[in-house]
Amino acid sequence: MTKFSIRNSVLLAALSGLSLSANAYNMSIYDTELDVDWSDIPVVEKTMFFPGKVTFDWINSPAHKGTLKKGFETKTCSSCHQGEEEGLGEMLVQDDRLGNFPDKKGSIPAEFQFAHDDEHLYVKGTWKTESPFPARLHDTLLFQEGKWTIIGGDRGKNPYTPIYEDRFSLMIDDGSVLQFREQGCWMSCHRGARDIGQATARDVQALDVVGAFGLDQKDIRKYLPESRTERYGVNWDKVKPQEEIDKLKAEGQFVDLMQWRSTRSAPTNSADDGYVFEYRLNDKGTTVFTWNFDKKTGLPKYMYDKSVTGFYALNKEDFNDLNKKIAMVEGVNVMPYDASKIEEGQYLQGRLNREGAGSAGDNNQVFSSWEDGKYTVIFKRKLNTGHPEDDKIMEIGGTYDMNIAIHDGETTTRFHYVAFPFTVGIGEGSEGSVIALPIK
Repeated sequence: MTKFSIRNSVLLAALSGLSLSANAYNMSIYDTELDVDWSDIPVVEKTMFFPGKVTFDWINSPAHKGTLKKGFETKTCSSCHQGEEEGLGEMLVQDDRLGNFPDKKGSIPAEFQFAHDDEHLYVKGTWKTESPFPARLHDTLLFQEGKWTIIGGDRGKNPYTPIYEDRFSLMIDDGSVLQFREQGCWMSCHRGARDIGQATARDVQALDVVGAFGLDQKDIRKYLPESRTERYGVNWDKVKPQEEIDKLKAEGQFVDLMQWRSTRSAPTNSADDGYVFEYRLNDKGTTVFTWNFDKKTGLPKYMYDKSVTGFYALNKEDFNDLNKKIAMVEGVNVMPYDASKIEEGQYLQGRLNREGAGSAGDNNQVFSSWEDGKYTVIFKRKLNTGHPEDDKIMEIGGTYDMNIAIHDGETTTRFHYVAFPFTVGIGEGSEGSVIALPIK
């Protein structure tokens, strides 16, 4: 029996709202908390900074003075820049001339804790958000003048009235990917990608593997240099043949990517389970969210089930009413769309939360809350997910390369905050700049 079939607790959660106060909110629709004693687990403080347009190709070019240092290929970012995060962030914000982000900070402080039990790795992150409320909406549907329209967007596209989610992401490698320990998530960031001198849809569609006769993508997102025929330089269009891509991925030449999303995953205690190699892709199986909008008919697929939630649709004042749970969850608090129940000017979620399945559903124990302007997110991830084709399999005593990113203030793509890459050892006596200790 899955948690989605336990309807009694779900009904109580959806109807009561389960907010502790006007300044506290359980991001999940379920009345669930993780019973973990964190008191003996060290707090790791990190300054998360804005990375600007710094890419893998720039870092490994003569434009980066660090390349002139002896043994550069084996040096970590932090070996040269530890303690410079705040200054780097301020410099990169000013250099970027962010017209749509006039008040964007160069860095934000965040706290992390790392722990384990016999079967799981726990990663807890806490940070203060720029927004006065948790981000509970993403692609939002507005009924106006007899038709539905998708409104909102991230702060880059809609700087004054954004409607978008926040995110907390983890990238993990087991030592298989060359340079990931040294350069971390910058290995996935390249000139040509969205918002960094992007390639045109026509250019991308013409590519093998990624284009019309492969993944059928129309932009370039994250990828690793090993998936290209040229490792350095601007190489987004130099994709290796599919046969070689498949062989390398089977050998573990990918990084695990888990993304907690405040709107599209948090309501079901979930996070995306994906990976990066030739592109940023989801693991195999059913993802934890889908569209609640039929683009052919221009109509929502579902509305709220009033017998569960107390309403069929949202009004504007509901957006930041923390006494209301406003996520739409398949099989839990929704019913088929009925136009007769909707009033002019009302809203529905454009995305539908659901239970993940297969490898894509592995991250189903992610607990999150918002209180007094701070998010707290706890990943509880199996060390061995049973899906080595998509995930990095971990074990107690092992050391793993990790990078963290936070999208805060309803932003997307490169407008996030990142940490320098670091290593996590699982268990006392293991190696790593951070050691995950056993929990009670």
